[in-house]
Amino acid sequence: MNQEFSNSQGIQALERAVLILDEIKNNDGPITLTALSHKVGMSKNNLKKYLVSFVKSDVLTFDDDKKTYDMGSKLIELGLYTLNKFSISSIIDPFMQKIKKEIKHSSALAVWTDNGPMISKYQSSGRSINVGIEIGYYPPLLMSSVGRCFAAFLPNQSIQDIMNRDIEDYHLDRKAVEDDLNRVREAGFASRDQEFGDLPGGHAVSSPIFDHSGEMIAAICMIGFANDLNTDAQSYDVQRLIEITKEISDQLTYK
Repeated sequence: MNQEFSNSQGIQALERAVLILDEIKNNDGPITLTALSHKVGMSKNNLKKYLVSFVKSDVLTFDDDKKTYDMGSKLIELGLYTLNKFSISSIIDPFMQKIKKEIKHSSALAVWTDNGPMISKYQSSGRSINVGIEIGYYPPLLMSSVGRCFAAFLPNQSIQDIMNRDIEDYHLDRKAVEDDLNRVREAGFASRDQEFGDLPGGHAVSSPIFDHSGEMIAAICMIGFANDLNTDAQSYDVQRLIEITKEISDQLTYK
């Protein structure tokens, strides 16, 4: 464990909650309240409060006939999401090398976080002069190609708060934003054709990556200079990027 956290005080109730879930995971099958109470060393009354909250939030399921608890859909969803993020990290490098060799542009992998899209990997174009971007950078949701890609393809509840903040911060027209995101969905990619704030490069193109369930879990963004990266929908740059992100989605689907 990181030293900073090992010496810090956390929330004891949350640590107990993780202990409860670990014991359910380690059990051979569904478990009763009494059996789980013995395993975690908690009174049934105290334990029941945790279990009620878990069931309400779909972390656990409760069989009313057998009076047993088991893992719920929320844990499966979180597990699959985490697995896909690891899967992307393990397979992404050859695809970013394709962009470098075939399209000759810098590229970045972005994943979704509670704070919006975040750059998690970067690959330079290999040219003498190329556009760079810092790992850990958070592009704005509605003012960057990668952000608009997430805004277009993620479920509305995932992006609504950040979207509302961007509309207010950048004085955007909501109807114009919705029209733009519809165009992104139809085209299958998002582009940025001018410099904005501290966003690198003059042009950028982003295309989504989907998991086995069809949910967007990442995006690849190509970034380049205004006279170099062609953002037209029919251009080689855009079409090849869409093909590559589809290859990645297919690989995640069949893994």
